[in-house]
Amino acid sequence: MRRHYLVTAIGAALVAVVVAAASVSLTGQDQANSTAATGWTQKTPWGDPDLQGIWVNENTGTPMERPAQFEGRELLTNTEVEEREKVAMARYEKAIAAHNPSGPRSTADLERTKTTVEAGIYGAEYNNVWMEEPRKPGPLRWKRTSLVVDPPDGRIPVYTMELIKRVEAREEARKHRGEADTWEDRNLNERCMSPQASTGLQGSFRLVQAPGWVVILADGLEHPRIVPLDGRPKLSPKVRGWFGRSRGRWDGDKLVVEITNYNDKQDGGPVLPSRRPLGFYLGAGDTLRRVETYKRVGPDQLEFGLTTDDPSVYVKPFTVLRPMILNNDYMMLPGGCHEGNYGMTNIMTAGRADEKYALRAALEAAAERKPQIAALKKETEEWMKTGKRSPARGPGAAVDQ
Repeated sequence: MRRHYLVTAIGAALVAVVVAAASVSLTGQDQANSTAATGWTQKTPWGDPDLQGIWVNENTGTPMERPAQFEGRELLTNTEVEEREKVAMARYEKAIAAHNPSGPRSTADLERTKTTVEAGIYGAEYNNVWMEEPRKPGPLRWKRTSLVVDPPDGRIPVYTMELIKRVEAREEARKHRGEADTWEDRNLNERCMSPQASTGLQGSFRLVQAPGWVVILADGLEHPRIVPLDGRPKLSPKVRGWFGRSRGRWDGDKLVVEITNYNDKQDGGPVLPSRRPLGFYLGAGDTLRRVETYKRVGPDQLEFGLTTDDPSVYVKPFTVLRPMILNNDYMMLPGGCHEGNYGMTNIMTAGRADEKYALRAALEAAAERKPQIAALKKETEEWMKTGKRSPARGPGAAVDQ
């Protein structure tokens, strides 16, 4: 019942903000829709920079961290931009030619797991009809060599030794556990807790503005963040939640949103999840502080910034900048996730049906993680001794989705 009232209150607050925006500007959303025809409307009728609309990731092929080949370079040359545009178009054409809605979700995952106990399973849980079709790339307007812009080397700082010890303790806690002894063996995304929306680099989102307020709704969630801009103080540290508590302000034409008061459950608990635990935020969350920035840089382009500051997880803060493109025709759908909440029940049931299989699968995953955790620890030890880290390796993976 308490949850029902909370959802009702959130919904009512969101409606109130939207109605307030409509009462001030009957054409608030129409302005965003018509920017291509009439030019960029910089200000709302009440004088704030106009950021309203649905913003999706601009396809740039930019890796999160700066590859070794661009060491010491923040921007691409014009020649490199042209080459990237050609590569992006070739990749798109190849993906379109190979796109098969009835085919498996991920042929790459099928290939990766073909020698494991998950051969023929992982990557084929459902077919491609549920996946977004490849998007045709446009001209490359983003010339940075990495999404990370601070530290200046374009790389995410190493983990603290406190974090490494916590990861090792959580890995030790899952010894002799199968894939699904309890829900704690599954990562938070599988448990429909949506941690990336609160601690990761968010994807598409919708911005709605009203005098003194802004609402940020991430794609796939039913949890709008209603952000006050009136300078009110932060809440007591005793008041915490999965999405923290947001406070916003204007810095010139840039919206700045500071988020604190996260709960201490962001990593899922004392047991390291069996599947992809190192791909998510690894901290508990109680010392996490995030600062988001939103700046309109063109009629259809917004620069989204994110600074992550967690002294118990990273040796220093880091900042990411990501270009977003306006697309008010983009269909933002609510996340079904477990679709009736039978997903986790089925996972637990499968774990009981063949416990030997579940244990073998968990041991395989742990064996794959072991050198990864060792490498993270080595980087931290090197940093503690020298204040430096090993050179970047490889070309870096693009972050488009």
